[in-house]
Amino acid sequence: MPVWPPSSLSSAGFFPCAPLFPTLAVSLDMLEFVASLFLHTAPNERAWAATLVEYLKAHGYEFATGDSFQ
Repeated sequence: MPVWPPSSLSSAGFFPCAPLFPTLAVSLDMLEFVASLFLHTAPNERAWAATLVEYLKAHGYEFATGDSFQ
């Protein structure tokens, strides 16, 4: 398995989980989604749906109705 340098991972849209010789990298898009999810955390699925709609709109996706996940 090839080892990518951290700078190459960053430019490819991934966050390296170690400063030298990372063996794990996380998608920056997924980190952005999870950060937004924590802003909307509630003890129900409504927070997850609201976060997902906001995340998708920020990435250029639109929905036909105002409340698509209901």
